[in-house]
Amino acid sequence: MYFVARLMGKIVAFLSPLLRRGGGTSAPGMVLLRLHPKALSKLSGSLVRGSVLISATNGKTTTTRFLSEILNDAGVACVSNTSGANLKSGVATALLTKERHHDMGVLEVDEAALPEVVKESRPRMLILMNLFRDQLDRYGELESIAKRWREMVLELHPDTKLLVNADDPVLAAIGLQRPGSIFFGLGDASNYSRDELQHASDSSNCPQCSAPLSYNHVTLSHMGDWKCENCELSRPHLDFATSQIQLDGINQSVFTILDNSSRQEISSSMPGLHNVYNALAAFSAASELGIDHGGIASSISQTVAAFGRTEKVAFCDREIHILLAKNPAGANANIDTLLLHSGPLHLCVLLNDRIADGRDVSWVWDVDYERVLTRVETLHVGGERSYDLALRFLYGGFEKDIIEVADSVPDLLDSLVSSTPKHSNIFVLPSYTAMLDLRDELVRRNATHAFWEDGK
Repeated sequence: MYFVARLMGKIVAFLSPLLRRGGGTSAPGMVLLRLHPKALSKLSGSLVRGSVLISATNGKTTTTRFLSEILNDAGVACVSNTSGANLKSGVATALLTKERHHDMGVLEVDEAALPEVVKESRPRMLILMNLFRDQLDRYGELESIAKRWREMVLELHPDTKLLVNADDPVLAAIGLQRPGSIFFGLGDASNYSRDELQHASDSSNCPQCSAPLSYNHVTLSHMGDWKCENCELSRPHLDFATSQIQLDGINQSVFTILDNSSRQEISSSMPGLHNVYNALAAFSAASELGIDHGGIASSISQTVAAFGRTEKVAFCDREIHILLAKNPAGANANIDTLLLHSGPLHLCVLLNDRIADGRDVSWVWDVDYERVLTRVETLHVGGERSYDLALRFLYGGFEKDIIEVADSVPDLLDSLVSSTPKHSNIFVLPSYTAMLDLRDELVRRNATHAFWEDGK
């Protein structure tokens, strides 16, 4: 039965280029799992070096990209779900369609799907990066995911190595349940940290006793160097830590990573503090897998952004920067990055409310758009909920005359070109399906390629 199911999945995979917008990235796995529900376990067992699973609310696609590039450069042939299809069906599709010489999996996994995928695939390594409020209509409150992850970690196979972002209090508490967990975090981010939590921070209470947490510094949302004054729970010792972080606007980030015995200078073309976390997670994992630190640093420096994640697209003598913004934590991190750019800002925000985005778009009221109020020279809003965005910016103090509402993506691109000077940088913050809509139009205009054509 497994052979038949696998054959049918392969046939669907062969036909998948005919499916619109890369729908084949999940369809083969859906067919396979429908015909053989335990197929994921068999596929995972075929990887001679096992698999690394990466999960987070934000950053898992970029971290997966970093780590797969590092391992491939080191001669470890990896299969990865590069299109971002990270539900169980997407993971199954990636493993189903892998070439014979692939002997290791580096796979991003949806937060809600993770416990089931871990149970069936028994990974060699599991990386937990962050948990933020996201798609409340689908996931529920953050604690519901955290509860399932706690149970998952308690049931992990003894051979699975667990890497955890210690700067996230919820995840650190989960990691401390398992002896031998590897912790990473930002050891010194004083140049870019805050003294207080943002108002939209998701988890400001101790995960052990529920008392308010105190922070030496705050990095993103509720993450940072934290401790509880009541029960004395605190950020664990960092096995991998950053220091000397320098963020060069929208161009690159430079920092040092320290472990117990060495230090390594890192340079990445990915801007922003959130991408320092992503590179650190990939570095920590690769180091634990035995890859030479110099080789890791070289690979990180050459890795370019995944589609829609600080992706740059040249268009009509302008450079469009696409920064996916699908929840308050991610959008606020992108605003931090925008503020590193000198000069006035040409800003475009796109919002859809499809299933993949989350039907509830009230999260835009927790984004600190006001921080760029005095820097924005042109402001475009679009997507299916464009007027919700327009209202949000009006209440945020933006002048009505500056807000341009686009009724369609083609109209949006035309308006961006007509209202911005040549050689300017345009920053687009789209929700997930709005990002796909934008890229579809850019592909139609021959400005970029469809991401499922070559996995880039």
